[in-house]
Amino acid sequence: MTSKRVSLYIAVSLDGYIADELGSVEWLEKIQGEGDSGYEAFFDSVDTVVMGRTTYQQVFSLTDTFPYSKKDVYVFSRSKNEPADEYAAFVSGNVRDWLATIDGANIWLVGGAGLVRQFLKEEAIDKFVLTIAPVILGSGIPLFEADHPHSLKLEEVTRFGEFAQLTYGKLEEE
Repeated sequence: MTSKRVSLYIAVSLDGYIADELGSVEWLEKIQGEGDSGYEAFFDSVDTVVMGRTTYQQVFSLTDTFPYSKKDVYVFSRSKNEPADEYAAFVSGNVRDWLATIDGANIWLVGGAGLVRQFLKEEAIDKFVLTIAPVILGSGIPLFEADHPHSLKLEEVTRFGEFAQLTYGKLEEE
């Protein structure tokens, strides 16, 4: 079986939120970045994209063109047996079971927070690429609400203008 690597690549406020209380990420547009903040290189490294239903719907409010059309796209949904649309296949159930059924080897976990929690619970995230935005939202949708601690290893720190990108990997069991 091909080894699969799941990477969480996501922007987060300094106080740990991925969106404001209304689910908006407009606050990210007000921050001065540098280039594409490493997005294109990361995007080119993945073959599969997975996200939750709310995140999928939000993509269409942010852009006129579906940005993931050259990748295999899966959307986790609570609805069972939802038919695929022109952009994505809809899936439900256990994250580990789903991972065993797909062909992709390099998977981007786009979000949202609920799906991130499912992947964390299953310890199915291999790499965490967090782009920290220099803003304190005070409230909103938190990125992490883990049931138990997860120890990680810092692999890289990169600055993109006002953003700091932190890359963490799993600590290897001794």
